Amino acid sequence: MFSNIKLSIFLAVKTILRGDKGSLILTIMIMMVVFLNLLFIDSIFAGIGKTMDNTKINYQYGEVIIEPSTTETYIEDTKRIIDTIQDYEYVRAITARLESGAVLTFDKKKDGRNVETFTSGVIGIDPEWDNQAIDMRSKIIAGRYLKSSDRKEVLLGADVAGGYGSTVYPTSLNGVRIGDEITAYYNNGVVKEYKVVGIYKTKNFDMDGRMFVTQKELNSILGTTNEASEIIIRLTNRQLSQKMLSELRRLGFDNYDLFDWNDKLAFGRSINKSFDMIGMILRVIGSLVAGLVIFIIIFVDIVNRRKQIGILKAIGIPTIVIRNSYIIRGMFYTVAGIILGYLLMQFGVIGFFQKHPIDFPMGDMVPFIKEKSLRMSIILFITAGLIGSFIPAIKEVRKKILILMR
Repeated sequence: MFSNIKLSIFLAVKTILRGDKGSLILTIMIMMVVFLNLLFIDSIFAGIGKTMDNTKINYQYGEVIIEPSTTETYIEDTKRIIDTIQDYEYVRAITARLESGAVLTFDKKKDGRNVETFTSGVIGIDPEWDNQAIDMRSKIIAGRYLKSSDRKEVLLGADVAGGYGSTVYPTSLNGVRIGDEITAYYNNGVVKEYKVVGIYKTKNFDMDGRMFVTQKELNSILGTTNEASEIIIRLTNRQLSQKMLSELRRLGFDNYDLFDWNDKLAFGRSINKSFDMIGMILRVIGSLVAGLVIFIIIFVDIVNRRKQIGILKAIGIPTIVIRNSYIIRGMFYTVAGIILGYLLMQFGVIGFFQKHPIDFPMGDMVPFIKEKSLRMSIILFITAGLIGSFIPAIKEVRKKILILMR
C-alpha cells in the first residue's frame, strides 16, 4: 500500500514538473483568487461585527457595567463602589455617570421662528475620570472637551448637532456650531440655557445622539449628590469581565444589575449571527466554484492524456495508483491556492486596510479573519478540491485499456 502511495506521488510530481508551466501557474492563481475572495467577503462581515463591538465597548459600556436594580432609579453608594474596586490590578479605569432626558431646542436667529428640536439623553460626567475610561476627548471634531468647572457649557454628539455627516436620526438641531446657545427642557421641568463648547463623533449612534454636561451641573438639576445611573468599569483585558462580575458579587454588589460587554451586545450578536449565516452560504458557494475548477482541470488533463493512461495500465501500473496521482495533483492545486490566498489576505489586503480603514457609519472597519471561519473555509475548500479531482479521475481511469488507447 505504501509503495502505491509513493508511486502515485511520483507520477503526480513528474506530471506537474513536466507539464506546461503557464497552465500550472494559472491554475494555482485561479484557486488563490477563489480562496481570497471567500476569505475577503467573510472577513468584511467579521470586521463589521468587531467594529460595532469595539465602538460599543469603548464609547458606551466598557467591559463591565453596574446599573441600578429595576426597582431603583440610581446607584446610591457610588463612591463606596468606586473606592472598593478601583485598585484591582486588572481594573484600568472606572467612571460613574448620571443620566437624564431633555428636549433640546436651537433658535439660530433668536426670533422664535424655525426653532429646531431634538429629544436627547443627557449624561453628567466628571470630565477627567470619565475620559480615563471613555476617551471622548479623542473624538472631539469641533471645539473642546468639557472642563470640571463648566456649568453652562455642553458637549453635543454629532447626531444632535447635525451637519457633520451623520444620518442616523431623521431630525437634529440642524447645524449647531461651537459658541451657539441651546435650551434644554429637562424631564423634571427645569429649563436651562447652555453654550456649545464641543462636538464629538464616536460613530456609535447611541452616544452620538446625546448631550454631555458636568456631573455637578446635572446634580444641581436633579437634586442628586453621590448617585449614579451607571458605573462603567474598564479592564486591562476584555476576557477578565466574568472574573470582575464574580468579584463584584463576592463583594456584595449583586443587589445591583451587573452586566459585562457580552450581555450588552445582544443586538450586535444577532447581527453577527446573520453575518455568520451569510458567510457560511458564501463559503459553500466559493468551495463549489473551487471544486468545479479542479474538476474541469483534472478532466481536461485526463482526456488529453488518455493514451498515456492506457500505456501505464498496460505496463502494469495499478488503476488506483493512476487515480490517486490525479487526486494528489488536485489537492496540490487546492492547498497551494489556500496558502497563497491566505498569505495575500493576511499580509496584503488586511495590511492595506490597517493603514487605510474603511469608513463605515459604525466606525473605521478593518477586515478581520476569525479562526473558526478560517478553519471552516479550509475544510470546505479541501473537501471540494478532493471531490472535484476524485470524480473525473475515477470515471476515466477505470476504463478499459483498449478504450483509453483509441
